[in-house]
Amino acid sequence: MVNKVKRRVSCFPKATYYKPREIPLCCLEIANLSIEELEAIRLCDLLQIEQNEAADRMGVSRKTFWSDLQRARQKVADALVNGKAIEISGGEYINTGECRVNFLCKECDHMWEPKFDQARPANCPSCGSSLIFRLGGDGRGKRFVENDYCCPKEKGSGRNTDDENKKNDGSTKK
Repeated sequence: MVNKVKRRVSCFPKATYYKPREIPLCCLEIANLSIEELEAIRLCDLLQIEQNEAADRMGVSRKTFWSDLQRARQKVADALVNGKAIEISGGEYINTGECRVNFLCKECDHMWEPKFDQARPANCPSCGSSLIFRLGGDGRGKRFVENDYCCPKEKGSGRNTDDENKKNDGSTKK
């Protein structure tokens, strides 16, 4: 197996989930965009940096950068056109330190800053819990994403269909 070169990433996303409005996340297919794929989009499409320079910033060849960029664009287009949620997480990258990121454990309230070259931690170093959240490293504050809401079909959400409303209010037209 060929080892994938870790891409250098300088900034992390402000949010890690994007989804169509008014559709619970549990009802959607999820397209996963890695941190380095987002970085490729940020450098090329947002900052409009030439491919050569963007590849140098990420520490990869132009061909590798182009492949990452094309894969990222395809995932975003698929999600937008087909109504999928986008989750930004994972990947093989190195934080260059330009944007500092801290993590908070929801179980024990332990807050820490990972090592410079460490990817997103899986567990709290204090209590071992996996309920950890990223805190914005540039003054944006806590970015908790919690979703206990599920599909109306699976759990009663208070939203009734027209047929259910007719049954419940007893007013059936004859």
